[in-house]
Amino acid sequence: MNHSSKKQQHEQARKKHKHDAQAHARELARQKPSTTAAWVLGVGITILVVGVVLALAL
Repeated sequence: MNHSSKKQQHEQARKKHKHDAQAHARELARQKPSTTAAWVLGVGITILVVGVVLALAL
């Protein structure tokens, strides 16, 4: 087998993978951040505060 062609194919595959990874990173950077975690945290804190207020009131 020709080692030169094997090395060339490996380099092309490596460059394609790097290019695809960079394109994926750009796509992720373009997306708006998800607010799901903030909503879950907010609801959890609200339930905790309401529970404490009810415990103190009783």
